[in-house]
Amino acid sequence: MTLPLEERLELVQTLWDSIAAEQSGPELTDGDRQLIDQRLEAFLADGDPGLDADAALDAIDRSL
Repeated sequence: MTLPLEERLELVQTLWDSIAAEQSGPELTDGDRQLIDQRLEAFLADGDPGLDADAALDAIDRSL
């Protein structure tokens, strides 16, 4: 917290870049994979893509 904002932002960017460079994520359990597959199947069966980003942000702005 003692670093200036610009330096903290650089630090965050450096950390983020180092994480992205590893390109590995957390290991999923079989239960996690099953849940993801179930949700994907439900989404595909529903056929409703939901709101696009602009519409979602507009809805949030209206609710504030």
